[in-house]
Amino acid sequence: MTWHPTAGMNLILGGGNVGKTTVLEAIAVLLHPSSTFALNDADYFMRLVEAEFCIEAVISLPDDNSLHRLAAAAWPWEWDGEDAVLPDIHGDTRGREPVYKLRVRGTTDLELSHEIVQPDGTTIPLSVGIRRSIGVVRLSGDEKSDRDLRLIQGGGLDRLLNDAGLRARLGRKVALDSVEGELTAEARQRLTALDESFAHLALPSELGLGFVGGAGLSINALVGLTAKAGDVPLPLLSWGAGTRRLASLTIADSLQDGAPITLVDELERGLEPYRQRSLVRRLQDREVQSFVTTHSAPVIAAATDATLWYIDATGAIGELPKDKIALHQRKDPESFLSRLTVVAEGATEVGFMRELLSRFVTPQWQELGLHVTDGGGNATVLNLLEALSAGGLAFAGIADREAGDPSPGRWARLTERLGALLLRWPQGCIEENLIPLFGAAQLEALIDDPSGRKTGQRRRSLADRLGINDTSLEAIRAAAGERIMALVVEAAVGHVPPEFANDRERQSIYKGHASLWFKSLDGGRELAVKVVELGVWRLAAHAFLPLINELRRQLSLAPIDPVRHD
Repeated sequence: MTWHPTAGMNLILGGGNVGKTTVLEAIAVLLHPSSTFALNDADYFMRLVEAEFCIEAVISLPDDNSLHRLAAAAWPWEWDGEDAVLPDIHGDTRGREPVYKLRVRGTTDLELSHEIVQPDGTTIPLSVGIRRSIGVVRLSGDEKSDRDLRLIQGGGLDRLLNDAGLRARLGRKVALDSVEGELTAEARQRLTALDESFAHLALPSELGLGFVGGAGLSINALVGLTAKAGDVPLPLLSWGAGTRRLASLTIADSLQDGAPITLVDELERGLEPYRQRSLVRRLQDREVQSFVTTHSAPVIAAATDATLWYIDATGAIGELPKDKIALHQRKDPESFLSRLTVVAEGATEVGFMRELLSRFVTPQWQELGLHVTDGGGNATVLNLLEALSAGGLAFAGIADREAGDPSPGRWARLTERLGALLLRWPQGCIEENLIPLFGAAQLEALIDDPSGRKTGQRRRSLADRLGINDTSLEAIRAAAGERIMALVVEAAVGHVPPEFANDRERQSIYKGHASLWFKSLDGGRELAVKVVELGVWRLAAHAFLPLINELRRQLSLAPIDPVRHD
């Protein structure tokens, strides 16, 4: 994956297991402030350790960064707006920012190799000291492991105190503290007996108990911030998850050695909506680069100054243009928190597609991260799908082809971009394409409302259009003749006869017929059920299977064979 994040706050959206946290972890590994990071084979793609892995970043640094004080010079590249390029010592490079290329490799020995890539292709070590001077503050979802609240080397509290001799002094003080003084008399006797046994065997004697270090958590890391609850000092690590996260960020704000990069995974964790909005404001106000993931609608709504990114089910990442998605962002934020979203023309299409997904993808389609959203009309669907697919993202759509086909060029480009993910009718809308597939013998079943409330009203809408008072099915059939299915289509879409073009009252009545048929979520579902259960699906499947199979593919499900499918 190649990504060009922006300065300031980068808000990363998408469904579960698409890679949002992995992006944050990659940055954290690249700038890990110690040499104790332990790799295992699961850190490698498909556990192919022999293939290694590589994380690389182009980064600009302040002039006083320790990178400039290395024994072996780290030479800068130049940023041309898209990538790091070789400096042109003879050309005009005004306006080109000096940048550095940092890299970490996971080797075949399950070790990390941190490097600075020089413009001539050679590398020099990217030391722990340099990584600490750049600084990374990570607010993850891990419980009670907040490194910035403890005196962990390279952590926020350690960098804030900036006391180089503290570790040695603290180690001596803790080592000299007599723990055995807290033992019971019986336990002290056993320790004395052990000391005598050591002396008898010429082993080190005069034994005692004290805090000792080891591979893993050091003694110093046991020291952390405390805060009083009443009169009792309690470790800050024992407070709520949200409080710990805000405390870690406050430490980062107080650092005197620059502005560290901030990583916040699932910002909403442990925070009420008002504190979510507060944290978003703090991140946006800080003059640092931050990377944030979220599943929270209040966070998305509050991130007015952030750049929004979306990772789709294929792992592609693209920018969401805020000006084009703002309305839908407020109306249905779940569209940007799912693995793959289908943008449907209207309520009928939403209800119809939800039923098809349950029948032909999986009944658990929602649990797998699919989402169907109401685009709110043809023009809005076009604008939204254009914006969402501009970065190569996988969004799907189902749309009408309106009379005159407005914006044919834009639709053609969108169709080419989305391929099978876009279902657009050759002409008309979903009712105009599906209702004619029903035979006259199925008319009664098509008219019948499962709830029983609209059956009579549907017959009345047909009788009104025929100019008859008798709403019996026999009378409607006799009056309509071969036009019966075309008449149902006109009623279902709310078609207004030309002779009433200037009669507002009659227009309202005829347009209202559509709400008696399938112009609703329940109506869309009803139409889908009838298409399948009345045997019409074999005539309609060719239109829907390309989209259904593409959705199945993106969920790693086997495609449906159109030849064998009925």
